[in-house]
Amino acid sequence: MTITSLDSQPGGGMPSGAVSRGGSVVGVPTGVLHALVDQVHARLADPAAGVVVGAADIGEVERIARRVEALRLALVARADRQQVHRRTGHSSTSAWVASATRSGGADAARKVQLATALDGEGLAVTRAAFDAGDVSSRCAGIIAATMDKLPETLTDVERVKVETSLVQKAQQLNPGRLYRAAKFALAAAERSAAEVAEHVEAQLVDQECRAYRLATVTMQDLGDGTTRLQALLPTFTARMLGKVLQSMTAPRRDHLRQAAEALLVDGQTAAGDLSDGSVAADLHASTRQAQHSSNVTGDTAGAAFGINAPAEAGPTGQQAAAGVGAPRGWVGMPIGPISTGLTAADGP
Repeated sequence: MTITSLDSQPGGGMPSGAVSRGGSVVGVPTGVLHALVDQVHARLADPAAGVVVGAADIGEVERIARRVEALRLALVARADRQQVHRRTGHSSTSAWVASATRSGGADAARKVQLATALDGEGLAVTRAAFDAGDVSSRCAGIIAATMDKLPETLTDVERVKVETSLVQKAQQLNPGRLYRAAKFALAAAERSAAEVAEHVEAQLVDQECRAYRLATVTMQDLGDGTTRLQALLPTFTARMLGKVLQSMTAPRRDHLRQAAEALLVDGQTAAGDLSDGSVAADLHASTRQAQHSSNVTGDTAGAAFGINAPAEAGPTGQQAAAGVGAPRGWVGMPIGPISTGLTAADGP
């Protein structure tokens, strides 16, 4: 994106209604920067400009945003060194940043952590790339965390090799892929495969322990028959839970449940579906008089699931337990779950 210089010609200066700002950062006026942003907004809003946005435009704005973020973290690092929060009555630099930026405490704490890490020794390559807008703050944070976990036996030269390799990857990969690649960062120091594998294993163990420490589950009864579930779980645990929830809420199983509930007669209560895709129910025999016909229908448990026995045949074990074929007025005891899946025992 090419941003032309401002002039006083119609359409070339600040747009009508643009906010005039006369602030500064550490004594450096920022009015020109704000004016340039206003000019770009005006060009985008001008129908006659015929602006066609391309990838280069988004990339340039992203680079500018990264540089501004790097500048902000540099200011935070300086404020932390100067203990500015003590002069303002805040408990920590994080609290001071949260107040100054009107952001959340967790977000402010992450900014301070990254700012102080980049301000220290050993991350000169990352800091230079971040200041130039070549890497994002997320990638810079991943690199900083990775460098902090490297074995102490590495020499300064080896650490620079690892950091340089990570910065190069950060310019090519998104944060997710960089995070996975960073686990093998020790390979850039030309260490043995056994050392690299041991380092990766140690990181995975640490990651798993941290995940269990941070695990939380919150359930909120909404009062309308539904409950909101919010959880932060280790990935393996979350996948197991996901499979359980899918087995309960899959459309196919819901269809079977609805079909069974539609056929349930008085005194029968649906209890859900089984893990094999069949439907289960807690069954109670009806207190109404049984309807006798060529097939046992109406109040029988078999009818509820489409399983009918000849009227002249004696009640099966399940039917007898449910009260099917019992004298009028007999109240059955609940049984279940009963699967709709037929087995050899269900035959005549």
